[in-house]
Amino acid sequence: MPCDAFADIGTDHAYLPAWLIQNGVVRRAVAADIHKKPLENAQKTISLYGLENQIELRLSDGFAKILPDEAEEIAVAGMGGEQIAAMIENTPWLKAVDKHLILQPMTHYEDVRRSLCENGFSILCEKTVAEGERVYLVISACYTGAAEEKPEWYYYAGKLTEDPTGTNDLLLQKILKRLKKRAVSVAPSDPETAEHLESIIKEIENERRKHL
Repeated sequence: MPCDAFADIGTDHAYLPAWLIQNGVVRRAVAADIHKKPLENAQKTISLYGLENQIELRLSDGFAKILPDEAEEIAVAGMGGEQIAAMIENTPWLKAVDKHLILQPMTHYEDVRRSLCENGFSILCEKTVAEGERVYLVISACYTGAAEEKPEWYYYAGKLTEDPTGTNDLLLQKILKRLKKRAVSVAPSDPETAEHLESIIKEIENERRKHL
């Protein structure tokens, strides 16, 4: 949504903040990355489009070097779910009603959803998009202060079961395949965990069928 201050964590080439500024969605941005090389690539993008006065580059491990007033809309993309979850839990100033999170975990979506719910964030919506054989998930969330415990299946499938069609269903099938593979692999040594995973699989499949 339109805002004054945007933070892009893990910016890589700074394509996202550059596009948002060029299209009048945000006025200024901080483009952060933990590594110097992506910031060098980002500098090329900024110079190409003459955005030096609107995008500031920041060498930062997650939110470590980002100030609260530098971020209203916040994107964290292209990272593992465990890493994004840790950022949410270790950045207290994200717990504010004027912050909006756009999260794109590459793996372990369940860690992100669990962290959001347990830390008082509401998941507003989830979108999926496919590029070749890969399906990407984007989660929109904001802070409400109401921590909530969801059923275990929700952390894995989230709101995708509400519209189990198209790319949503592609991702659901990938999630189910991963859970089934894990259940089979742990069954010989840990039947209790395997049984727990099987119950999650059944619940996801039941939720999916409800909306078909």
